[in-house]
Amino acid sequence: LEAAMGALLATLAGVGTSVGGMSASMMSCVACQACSCVSSVACSYLCGKMCGGGSSKETIVSRTSRMSYFGLFLITVIGAWVFRDRASPALCSAASDIFCENLRCPADQQSPTCMARAFVLRVAFATAIFHVVLSIFTIGASDYSNPRIMVHTALWPIKMLLWVVLHLIVFFIPSQFFLGFGWVAFVLGILFLIVQIVIFVEFTFELNEAWIEKDGADNVQGPWHMAILAISVLCFGLAIGQTVVMFMFFGTNNQTGETDGCELYQFFASFNLILFVFLTIFSFRATEWMPATGLLPSGLVAAFLSFKTLSALYSQVRCNKLANDSLNYTAPPELVGAINIIIAVILSAYSSITIGQGFDTDGRFWGPSSAAAPSASADRDMPLVDVDGVAPNHMHLDVEGGSSNGEEPLSGPIGYNVAAFHAAIAFSMCYIAMQMTNWNQEFSPTELDKGVASMWIKIVDSWILALAFGWSMVAPVVLKSRQFS
Repeated sequence: LEAAMGALLATLAGVGTSVGGMSASMMSCVACQACSCVSSVACSYLCGKMCGGGSSKETIVSRTSRMSYFGLFLITVIGAWVFRDRASPALCSAASDIFCENLRCPADQQSPTCMARAFVLRVAFATAIFHVVLSIFTIGASDYSNPRIMVHTALWPIKMLLWVVLHLIVFFIPSQFFLGFGWVAFVLGILFLIVQIVIFVEFTFELNEAWIEKDGADNVQGPWHMAILAISVLCFGLAIGQTVVMFMFFGTNNQTGETDGCELYQFFASFNLILFVFLTIFSFRATEWMPATGLLPSGLVAAFLSFKTLSALYSQVRCNKLANDSLNYTAPPELVGAINIIIAVILSAYSSITIGQGFDTDGRFWGPSSAAAPSASADRDMPLVDVDGVAPNHMHLDVEGGSSNGEEPLSGPIGYNVAAFHAAIAFSMCYIAMQMTNWNQEFSPTELDKGVASMWIKIVDSWILALAFGWSMVAPVVLKSRQFS
């Protein structure tokens, strides 16, 4: 045990002494946290309503709980990123204790980055199990009258102990197990990408409808219509600019300076341009039967579609002017990869909230919004489980940790499906782990989300985004028996 602790302390000491070399990665992680706060509704919860603003105690407890889980999620991402860049076989080259025996990779899978990949997958596994356990215990618990809601909003000492124990135990399990888990995380990461696409397309339509409704459909010169126009022009400018970069930097072979061998990458850039131009034109035609589409959704999709394609082209080094050879980049290290991680964290935060709201008690994926005032939630269905026992708020174990003597007990629905919320975080951690490990491929500390596998996943992901956006506009015409709103 003493030797094991010595190895662990040596690892942490190595991390501490290399803070200067890690500054770029750590700054990217700080940016992840800042962007996640600014871009998700969680930030508005903290900065606005949670600090007063007339929010009910139920709302504050709900939002504080979600923010706490996001905090743990960010700590996990940062920790995984640190160990990804520092873990190497040299950490345990001379030690033979059980700690290092488990950290080493099997003889048939030895590589310079195998231990680092296993480190990331260990952390992802611990986080996923933590949220899967919470998800199982909170299935059907969406109302404060259900004592099991405490598993989500209270019992923080027990949950923190569980979180710490899980993230320590994984370092005493052989690496071979986590290398196998990497392929489970691969599948879960792909599924999370698909869910992200559905959520993003839904978001573009909802945003467009909400802004048009603020002015009125006929008031095309209103301030919100002007905002739609301005953001749409910006998005189309970004899409065109990214497409120009694709043709400028990813069309010639690094070795010969010619276009030989780069035809596939030129096709990716050209096809991306054709896709977003076609979808934009079609979206204006689709406004006849689907008013939610139009300029803003097509602009947002065009910008995101182009970024996915640009990121895919950046993942390869054969036809890439940003690389001076097949291994080393002259561009800022991890720049595009860091942006991808930031976007992943932002979408993870947004997706976990949206999925939790979508799987509401009415049984539909896209359920009613839970952002309404507490009075609006009174019309919701009764909780799935009626409990006549002591409510969790009477047990003095709420998220604020204080006594509730003399206060009204918490009541009503929590506003989102708690089990789905935790499942979404588990899936998103697997997705980010795949980005950090180049989707189970070899990597170096200066390579993040690069390689052939990463390139194809991003390209196919962009095509699925285009297909989902197109289908969302075609579906109301094809499936006339269904009601779309």
